[in-house]
Amino acid sequence: MIKRRFFGIFGKVFLYTMLILLFVIGGMFLLFSNQIQATIALTQQQQFSEAIGLFAEQIQGKTTDEIIAFAEDFHRWNTSLELCILNDEGDILFQTDGFATSTGINEIPRGAVEIVSGDPMGIVSGISDQNEDLRVQRLQIMQHVAFIPLENGLHLQMDSSLSGTSIYREILGGAAWIFIGTTIVSLIAAFFFARRIATPIQRLSYDTHMMSQLLPTDPPKERGDEIGQLSKDVYAMYSRLKSTINQLETEIKRVKLMEENQRYFFSAASHELKTPITAVGGIFEGMLSDVITLEEYPAYLRDGMKLVKEQTKLVSEILELVKLSGELPSLEKEPINLYRCLDNGLKQILPFIESKEQVLMVNVANDITCELNEKVFLKVLSNILSNAAQNSPKFAEIHITAKKDENMIYMAIWNGGTEIPRNIMSNIYEPFYRADEARTSGEGRSGLGLTIVKKALDLMGIAFEIKNADDGVLFQMNIPVD
Repeated sequence: MIKRRFFGIFGKVFLYTMLILLFVIGGMFLLFSNQIQATIALTQQQQFSEAIGLFAEQIQGKTTDEIIAFAEDFHRWNTSLELCILNDEGDILFQTDGFATSTGINEIPRGAVEIVSGDPMGIVSGISDQNEDLRVQRLQIMQHVAFIPLENGLHLQMDSSLSGTSIYREILGGAAWIFIGTTIVSLIAAFFFARRIATPIQRLSYDTHMMSQLLPTDPPKERGDEIGQLSKDVYAMYSRLKSTINQLETEIKRVKLMEENQRYFFSAASHELKTPITAVGGIFEGMLSDVITLEEYPAYLRDGMKLVKEQTKLVSEILELVKLSGELPSLEKEPINLYRCLDNGLKQILPFIESKEQVLMVNVANDITCELNEKVFLKVLSNILSNAAQNSPKFAEIHITAKKDENMIYMAIWNGGTEIPRNIMSNIYEPFYRADEARTSGEGRSGLGLTIVKKALDLMGIAFEIKNADDGVLFQMNIPVD
């Protein structure tokens, strides 16, 4: 089984995605924080300048008491601004509660500030350019506190109680939570994105691993992308490879079976040929050694001749079987009349049937035709009928029937008074097999009849079956019309 590793395809996609997202989010956070800081400073400066200009414009032409009263109202509406009004001697005439803590300036820089009406940003433009200390103080005034000369010998000190740093930190704190939330959402999105990308690849990796072990694998799910096409191609290649392997295994088994059959066949053929050859050799040896007298020569020669004829027949059947086993590419077919073909086959076996006083019944119409190789099919009929007659007792009946429909000819040969034992039913097509070796060895039976029948019918593509039926043995054939 494939081990699941975090830093496989899923871990890598997830890690790379998160690094990109964190880089983008971090860069945006730094950019926004700088922009927020600059915006707060600029906005605060503009608001402070506008407030100074508004105050200076509203107190023109007012008395000291009116200026102090206006300052109180101004602070009530602008609580973020701290005010302090002083006279020329530096005495405090009015001061807001938060002014003392917001600024530490106690002295009035004489002539440091002049009001420029309509230009709030120029309120400190009156500082002498020749005094470097006052130039530095001018910058401080622009950032923290403003000194404004008023009418009636009064001076105004104004300061903002709101710190730009505190506002920046407050906004930045809220933005930080937003960016943290965005990071968490990005983390979840990256997880599902990586899972979406990695799952089909992991599935493909698992399937190919199973395929490499030739283990069963389910077909891939339908996908419209390149991964889906790759999965389909890999599975198709696996299916073809597995099919080829199965065919090779089947072919190897068939070849092994053929080799085993060949070894068995040659062994059995050698045994069948050895016994009569030994018998004929014994006859000749007896003649040469005068064990057999001259008067006995004719009888022994007839026995030897009988053995030679049997072996000639056996050799012919072996050659016929070898020819059929060669699996010729095709057998030449020709239209034949089934009744006439059957009649030619009966001519060879009819004397033997009559010698056993058996009853032959034929129920085959003389107009049934089909396309077969007549020579091979005639050999099949001859062997089946010979086998039926040889295995049936005297006075037994042999029935031959044939029926035809549009596609098939159903032919059956039944011989009564006998049956095939169940324990040998699977062996009857084996070469040289005899159910009763002692009883049949002397009847001129080679044991190749049904073997040749099976080979020939298989080669012609004719389905057949042999079974016990109705107190006898039934051989059925289904012959295709075309």
